Amino acid sequence: MNTEYLKGFLLTALGVIILSFDALMIRLIEVDSFSLLFWRGLLLSLMVTLWCRFRMPGEALFSRDPAFLRSAFLFFSSSTCFVCAINLTSVANVLVIISATPLFSALLARLVLKEKTPPVTLAAIVISILGIAWVLKDSWQSPDLKGDLLALLCGLSLAAKFVNDRAVNHRNMSPALISAGLLTAVVSYAIGQPMTLSGNDWGWMLLLCMIILPVSFILITTGPMRIPAAEVGMLMLLETAMGPLWIWIWLAEVPNRSALEGGAVVVGTLLIHGLIQWRKNHNKRVRKTPVTGS
Repeated sequence: MNTEYLKGFLLTALGVIILSFDALMIRLIEVDSFSLLFWRGLLLSLMVTLWCRFRMPGEALFSRDPAFLRSAFLFFSSSTCFVCAINLTSVANVLVIISATPLFSALLARLVLKEKTPPVTLAAIVISILGIAWVLKDSWQSPDLKGDLLALLCGLSLAAKFVNDRAVNHRNMSPALISAGLLTAVVSYAIGQPMTLSGNDWGWMLLLCMIILPVSFILITTGPMRIPAAEVGMLMLLETAMGPLWIWIWLAEVPNRSALEGGAVVVGTLLIHGLIQWRKNHNKRVRKTPVTGS
């Protein structure tokens, strides 16, 4: 097996597994969403600044051009919606809905960038939307509805960020995360009470913001450079599967039936879509490989 491929596969898988603890950490930190978001934004900005200075010492950390500002705002929106959604509805619902982000990206890229979308991707989008609707069906008459809709907005914000960044793919948009984190901290400080953290909350917060988020970010940034995008999408499904598992083990929160059924539809669709795309790319590489004579 190709060494670079194996390295990319393992780095990406490890990054996603580490990231799957994110929802659990949010639940373990017993403060309101905006108090948590203040420290999440501030500490993430600090860690990304250190990373950018190490990896891109000559790169400007701030910019005022529209693409940079959009990237920062959309990440701020997705982070805020994610944390609030985790505290308002079940983790399984949130992760299932967000797992469809790659398909939202494909749909937005078709609308905004006029990228051609393969029929198999369009079919996957339709099926995934039906699966998400099934996840939401029990929420219309329950307090979970607000959290589920915030999870949907989180997925759409992330998809819009990916499309925005793809439109300027000649640039590294990592520094935009610094501005996004600072914006999150400023807004959250005005709404929440970040200085009320105490006891174990500090430990969980530092573990989340200084180890789990930056380490997973670094791994998920470097790993996919060595493997096809379709396989990255399949590996990202590990978070959808493992996030609710940690919650079940630690907090005994069992996903409801519609989340399991709709989740199976969404995850199954994404998995099949990823396998089809991987097979198509594999066949293209095989056809392009020159045949050497004996």
